Amino acid sequence: MATQIKVWEIKQGKLVAVPDAALGDSHREAEIEGWICETPELLGEDLLVISRQLDIPSVGRLDLLCMDATGKLVIVELKRDLSPREAVAQALDYASWLDSASEDDVSAYASAYLKRDLSEAFEDHFQTKPPDWVCQNHRIILVAARLDSSAERIVNYLAERYGVEINAVFVTYSKLTDGKELVIRSVLVPEDIAGVRRTGKRPTEGALMAMASDRGTAPIVEVCRQVRSIWGEEPQNTSGGSFRYWGVRPDGGGKMVFGINVSGRLANPPVGELDVWIRTDGLAEVTGVPEVSITQRLSKISSPFSAGAMSFVIRIKSKEEAEQLVDELKSLAAAPPK
Repeated sequence: MATQIKVWEIKQGKLVAVPDAALGDSHREAEIEGWICETPELLGEDLLVISRQLDIPSVGRLDLLCMDATGKLVIVELKRDLSPREAVAQALDYASWLDSASEDDVSAYASAYLKRDLSEAFEDHFQTKPPDWVCQNHRIILVAARLDSSAERIVNYLAERYGVEINAVFVTYSKLTDGKELVIRSVLVPEDIAGVRRTGKRPTEGALMAMASDRGTAPIVEVCRQVRSIWGEEPQNTSGGSFRYWGVRPDGGGKMVFGINVSGRLANPPVGELDVWIRTDGLAEVTGVPEVSITQRLSKISSPFSAGAMSFVIRIKSKEEAEQLVDELKSLAAAPPK
């Protein structure tokens, strides 16, 4: 059943239902974006708004782009006149854009909106120096008066099944009989699921390797992790628990190129087998090797398939296949720049 917020007013010892006005049905929708800018705590946490109504060619106009205290980017999208399922799809489209954006571009957007350097604004807002950040480290907050059951099911599925950092915040406007106005907030994904991600807490290396041992893939994972000698490694909650790797583009920007899905929740491989994904577009940017050549070379190791948000996933069934993959990735990384 779709989440619904209902308010009762206590009047002369009796409960009197207070009519709620969906934001899309009242003048308040035009103001909700401004309220969030002024009071980000409306979303349940402190955020620094770094851009508003950002026009992204071929994608749309992003309502709000924020950054949290850990340096993670936060896409905030109001449902507005879209259907609930369209709103979820639109938010995911913005996330896919951000996944391929450069830190320089986002910093420029932020500076144009904030009228000063992003790092300076971050330090003033959070009273601490900004951490290292990358565009690929982001999450989504969908703001709506309500979602239908199918949209809620999609959000929960993405968050719980695939570890996508997405949540819905429900904001309802009500007016009491004495004329006082209320704004009530609720969230879709429970605190025990969303809270760890919001605070920026990530699984430790030891926790991921214990997970690999439970699935019988620890030896394969250890071989695949040898790529950390060429790319930066980061444990993440992605798809239930993964190691992700970032390369450096010629212009100095970071790009995610490789991921090891330790949990097995990306595509449910049999016990003892391991799914890894390759961002062939990012790898092409980092290495200078044409993407078509990368896909051809890696497809010889195991037939690729798509799963979740990953379009190029291969299943590793033995240490030998893992060693072949690592050798191929290191060879690509060593390719002379074009």
